[in-house]
Amino acid sequence: MKKILLALAIVCGLQLSAQNAELEAFKDLFNSEKKTALGEFLDLDATEAMTFWEIYDDYSEERKAVANSRVDLLKQYVEQYDTLTDSQADALVNDTFTIRAKQEKIQKKYYKKIKKALGAKKASQFVQFERYVQTSIDDEIQTALPLIGEQ
Repeated sequence: MKKILLALAIVCGLQLSAQNAELEAFKDLFNSEKKTALGEFLDLDATEAMTFWEIYDDYSEERKAVANSRVDLLKQYVEQYDTLTDSQADALVNDTFTIRAKQEKIQKKYYKKIKKALGAKKASQFVQFERYVQTSIDDEIQTALPLIGEQ
């Protein structure tokens, strides 16, 4: 878990305008560290691990588009912050609602798959871990970015 928090601190320290290649390299590193931490948290035996990682890889692939949308939205916020209009603010908030709804839908879908394959406890641990990581990321972003209208 400590490794994932270190990776989180690094991601939040990066400027949102980083080059795409650098951002992609960092995402790969972050996802690798996250996967290691998740594996340690779940404490899967060999049979469970084969089943879980197959499902998790599908989950990771499906959530990539949502994660990329979130990064794009953060970039947009940073770019528009100084000149943000009412309509831009409205669009940003509505896009945030859409992204969160997609995240929830994907997590629920994979919770059900993991629950069916490995039971409710392992599936609950998966959701708990994912939400912990996301909440930690959200906290760092909220700390780093100014609120609308803040000078």
